[in-house]
Amino acid sequence: MNKKKIRIFAFFICLLTTLFSLGYSKTFAESPEVSVSGKFVDTITSVNVTNNEGGNLTWDLEQWATFRINATYDLSGKSVKAGDTTVLTVPEALIITSDTFTIRDINTNEIIANAKVSADNKSISITYTDYVEKHSDTNGSFFFYSRVDFKKHPQQGEIPIEITINKETKVAGKITFKGIGNGNPRLLTKTSWVDNTDYKTVEYTISVNRTRENIQQATIEDHLKFTNATYIKDSIKVIKGKFAFVEGEWQFTDRTDVTDQHTITISEDGSSFVIDLGDITEQDQYRIAYKVRMNYQPVDGELLKNDVTLKGKGIVLKEASNAAAVQIAGGAGIGYVYSINIHKVDDTNQPLKGAKFKVVRQANNQVIGEFETDENGNIAVNKLLKDKYILTEIEAPSGYIIQDADTIVNVEDFGSDHAVTKTIVNTKEEPTTTTVTTTEAPTTTVTTTEEPTTTVTTTEETTTTVTTTEAPTTTTVTTTEEPTTTVTTTEETTTTVTTTEAPTTTTVTTTEAPTTTTVTTTEAPTTTTVTTTEAPTTTTEAPTTTTVTTTEAPTTTTVTTTEAPTTTVTTTEERKTTTTTANVPTTTVTTTEEKPGLPFTGESKGTLMLVLGSLVLVSSITVLAKARKTENN
Repeated sequence: MNKKKIRIFAFFICLLTTLFSLGYSKTFAESPEVSVSGKFVDTITSVNVTNNEGGNLTWDLEQWATFRINATYDLSGKSVKAGDTTVLTVPEALIITSDTFTIRDINTNEIIANAKVSADNKSISITYTDYVEKHSDTNGSFFFYSRVDFKKHPQQGEIPIEITINKETKVAGKITFKGIGNGNPRLLTKTSWVDNTDYKTVEYTISVNRTRENIQQATIEDHLKFTNATYIKDSIKVIKGKFAFVEGEWQFTDRTDVTDQHTITISEDGSSFVIDLGDITEQDQYRIAYKVRMNYQPVDGELLKNDVTLKGKGIVLKEASNAAAVQIAGGAGIGYVYSINIHKVDDTNQPLKGAKFKVVRQANNQVIGEFETDENGNIAVNKLLKDKYILTEIEAPSGYIIQDADTIVNVEDFGSDHAVTKTIVNTKEEPTTTTVTTTEAPTTTVTTTEEPTTTVTTTEETTTTVTTTEAPTTTTVTTTEEPTTTVTTTEETTTTVTTTEAPTTTTVTTTEAPTTTTVTTTEAPTTTTVTTTEAPTTTTEAPTTTTVTTTEAPTTTTVTTTEAPTTTVTTTEERKTTTTTANVPTTTVTTTEEKPGLPFTGESKGTLMLVLGSLVLVSSITVLAKARKTENN
C-alpha cells in the first residue's frame, strides 16, 4: 500500500512540475515587458503636468475635468532602431482619455514614432519608425490627456503624478482633486465630447430637471457659438427617464424616446434649434442628445462653445454654457541629417574637376557611395548620420597624383550647421625622362702592300651607305656621321685605306607630352684623297669599293608609369633595359560594429525554472524506480 502511494505521489510531482514550467513560460512570453520586434529604450528626459492649454494647473479638478501630461524625449546616443519601444504608464488613480497618436517631424511631417494607448493597462507604447535610423540626435516632445479615475480614487485631496517609463519612475508633479461629492445637481447642465475618430464630430447632452422642479411651458433653446458646422440630421433625440447619482457619476435609467411627442424647430441657418417640452413636473426628467458635424479639420486645443437656455413661465432664465475641447494628443520632434562637403584643389588652390571619392561609414563599413568633383571641385554628400566617415580618393584628375592617405571625418568635426568641409590637395605629376645611348663600333683601318716592283695608280671611289631602321617608338633620334675615307699610295707601292667613323650618339627622350618623332640625319660629305706617284709602268687597279652599313637594331622603350614614383629607363651599349616600378601598398581596415545587447528580459529566470523542473522530474523518476525495485524484491 505504501509503495503504491509513493508511485502516485511521484507521478503527481512530475505532473505539477511540467504544468508549472509550461505555465511560467507562457506567462513570460505574454508579459508586456518583453519586446517582440525590438528592445525597450528609455528616451524620456522629463515629464510634467499642465492644464489643457499647456499652462500651470493652479485649480482643483472636478471629476470629469481633464489635464495634460507632457514629456520630452531625446534619442541621442541611445542606438534606437526601428521597432524599439518606450512604454509610459500613468498611476492607478488616473485614466488616459487620449487615443492613439503619432509623433512627427516638424519640418517634413515624417512619422518619428507611433503612440498606441492601452486604456486597460493605463499605458502608452511609443514605437519608433525607421526615421530614427536615417536621422541623428532626434529629439522633441509629446503630450496626452488624462483625468482622475474617480471610481478608484473618489476621495478629495492631492494626487502625486508619477509616470513609469519602462521600469523607471519619473515624477511629473501633482494635482488636487475635489472628490466626487454629491454630483452637484442642477436644473440645467450641458456636457460634450469630441469623437476621436476624426475629431470632426461633437456629441452633446443636455440634462433637464435633476433638481426635480415644476416648470410650466418649458422650452430648450440651443445655440452654436462656432461657425462652419451644422447639426446632424435626425440626431436630435428627446429621452425621458430618471437621474441618479451613483458611485460618482450621474446615471440615467428608465429611458423612453419621446422625440415624436415634442416639436423641434431648427433655424434656417442651421446654427440653433428650439424644443418645446411643455409642462414639466418634479417627476419629469429629460436628456436631450444631438450631434454637430464640423465642415473643417479642427486642431488640438480648439474650444467649440455652445450655449443652452431653459425658459419657462414664471422662472428666471436658466443658461448653461459648454465648451467642447478638441483634445488631440500628439507630438513633434526633429532629427538631424548631416553633410560632408569635399573640396578638391591643386597646390595653387585652384579647383580640380574629375576627382573621384568613395565615402564609407566607419561604424559598419557601409559604403555610402562614390562621388566625383564638379567644375568647382566640390562634392556634397548629404543625408548622413552623425558618425565617423572615411574618404578615399579612387581616381585623381588627369595629370595629378592621387591622394594616397584617406581623409577621416570624425563626429566632432561636424559644426552647428550639421556639416563639415574637407579640402583635399592634389599635386601635379612630374614628367618622365628616358635616355638611350648607343655607341658605334671603333674605327676600322685597312692597309694593302703591293709588290715592290709595281707602280700603282689607284682611283678609289669610296661609297658609304648608312641605313637606319627605327622601331615605331616615340623617340627623338639624332645621328651624326662623319665617315672619312683616306687612301694613300706612295712610291713603295703601299696603299693605305683608312676609314674613320665618328661615334654615333643616339639620345632618346620620352615625355608624357603628345608623341613627337623627329629624325635628323646629318652626314658629313665623304672625302677621298688619292696621291699617286707614277713610275714608268702604269697599272690600273680596279676600283675598290668600301661599303659601311650600320643597321641599328629596333630600339623598344617600355615605360611603365604608376601613380607613385617616376619610372626611368636607360639603355647602354648592350641595349639593356632597366625598369623600376614602385608599388603603392594598400591597407584595408575593417571595423565591425558591436551590436548593443538587448536589455534583461527575464530569460534567465525562465531557464532556471525549467532546470529546476527537470531536476524534480528526474528525482521523481528515481523514486518510481526504487519503488518498483522494492516491490519486485
